[in-house]
Amino acid sequence: MEYTVETFDLTKVFKGEKEGGKRLSVKAVDHVNIKVRRGEFFGLLGPNGAGKTTLIKILCTIIIPTEGTATVNGFDILKEPEKVRSSFGWFHGETGGRSLYWRLNAEDNLKFYAYLQNVPRELAKKRIDALLDFFELSKDRHKLVKEYSTGMKVRVMLARALIHNPPILFMDEPTIGLDTISAVETRKLLKALSVELGKTIVFTSHNMYEVEQLCERIAIMKDGRIIADSSPSILRDMLTDIKAIEVEIKECWSHEEIIGMLANLSIVKKVSETRNESNGLVIRLQVDDEYEAIPIVAERLRSRGVKVASILQVKPSLEDIFVRLTRGETS
Repeated sequence: MEYTVETFDLTKVFKGEKEGGKRLSVKAVDHVNIKVRRGEFFGLLGPNGAGKTTLIKILCTIIIPTEGTATVNGFDILKEPEKVRSSFGWFHGETGGRSLYWRLNAEDNLKFYAYLQNVPRELAKKRIDALLDFFELSKDRHKLVKEYSTGMKVRVMLARALIHNPPILFMDEPTIGLDTISAVETRKLLKALSVELGKTIVFTSHNMYEVEQLCERIAIMKDGRIIADSSPSILRDMLTDIKAIEVEIKECWSHEEIIGMLANLSIVKKVSETRNESNGLVIRLQVDDEYEAIPIVAERLRSRGVKVASILQVKPSLEDIFVRLTRGETS
């Protein structure tokens, strides 16, 4: 099996300030071993401070590891850093598109980054046209970036990451700060890059819903170590003791009040997820007994005049799994 990203006991220790005569140190990445297949959409999750961004920066050759090494597209990050850098596109999540030149238009931004990546001029022109068309920016190619919406800036940044046609993309929280519509559009574009263009994508996010929608396999980090590495479906099967139902509501008088009302039911342990979809509000509830909870929830909503489309028994969500593994919760 061919792996485009592989790490070998990758470790990074940061030296801190001296305290009591001793220099403190933090092990941000602790003997990490992961393997990402060619064309795979791979999720890297963890709470703040788990080591995700440090790991990606090591793979991007921005940070040198303390121990171990890794290969990216078959090239060693320590021995062949230049070849590694030509093998990936990096998107660091941010609000407002600060990594773009706002007084340039989209086309000129891409020309500049193509020059930095040593893409020949004629080839760069063809790629810029193709990327602007792919990201639906052709009609706005001459508009200054400062006049773009946040979603449009994200599309330009994605195009910038692809200008040298790398086989691998490191996406560090690409939807952070986006509104709902822009986030949905960005997820669709990322999926298209994986499915239609065959890109290997290493993806970090705190949005469990989008991770579950996009990623074929997920590694969860805690305190610099990988504590789980599997597909979302296998991870869900690990927690058979978690009982959950999902309620889809068509119409109600107040989303916040309905959520609060359901959270206060004795049968409900907690509201684990809420999301607005085109067909209505979806509420996921963690319960003591799903068979007992379904009629109780249905009756309470009916008595308050709420129109319910469905109430279903569901497996634990990725958020349930994430909380259990990273915080050690037992209920």
